[in-house]
Amino acid sequence: MTEKLTEILVLTEVSRPGADRITYRAVIDPVFTIGPKVHGGSLQMVVAHAARRALVELASPVAPDADDHEAAKIPVAISSDYLAAPDAAEIDLEVTVRKRGRTVTVMTVDAVQNGRTMVASSVTCARPDTGAPHHTSPTVLDGTPADPPADGIGLDNSPISEVNHLGPALDLVLDAETFPIARGEKGDPVVRGWARPKGGAHPDTGFAVLVCDISPPVVMNLALFGWAPTVQLTTYVRRHPAPGWLRFAATSTEVGPGMFEEDHLVVDSTGTVVAQSRQLALIPQRS
Repeated sequence: MTEKLTEILVLTEVSRPGADRITYRAVIDPVFTIGPKVHGGSLQMVVAHAARRALVELASPVAPDADDHEAAKIPVAISSDYLAAPDAAEIDLEVTVRKRGRTVTVMTVDAVQNGRTMVASSVTCARPDTGAPHHTSPTVLDGTPADPPADGIGLDNSPISEVNHLGPALDLVLDAETFPIARGEKGDPVVRGWARPKGGAHPDTGFAVLVCDISPPVVMNLALFGWAPTVQLTTYVRRHPAPGWLRFAATSTEVGPGMFEEDHLVVDSTGTVVAQSRQLALIPQRS
């Protein structure tokens, strides 16, 4: 992982008030912001990381191989309610194990800043998928090349970087065909693109969580501009990604007068689905 991605995942234990509870402290760099506030997918990546670490550190084996079962688990479902928008600063992750099983472990993680819970998450940990799927349907990413084309819209040195500050942490390229608003045109609420850790480092499942919220709001293609606050975001991690770029597609079926849903599909360099998400967000107040 890159320096910035490594730094944001550094957790310091603050307290351990019980066998099933632990609190960590993280420091969110301003790099991980959209406008003045923390990027939701970056924070969800930190939440997943805190849950994964607590899964091992709070383990209480009931069988000789219990540790091996816990070590093989990763966060496969992260469901976050955004109660307020965190700032780029210190933030505490209060982790509680709700149910521990050999197959599935369920935890809650509250992201607390200045004594206030900013984001409340439920995290389900289990073994990720391996091997060939039983069935795969056509997707909006079919036909998208594994590497971004020369005419892609890169984050670095583009107007997008004035709002999206993640450039020092990752490489992001948008598909020009599905981002017509960059040409002053309108289009469908669909955005495709490519992302990878800065400099070509291999993506992992934590990075896939971040990418599940990486697209500009798809309503921009409808000329709806401004901050689109996330109300709720649920991310599913399906498997470990192969080395190379992650491809993503963000889509919306219903853009209402006040809210819209945005779905992310993320595949790796082999075209295999590695993560999916759905969020409910508010229509930008400025248009």
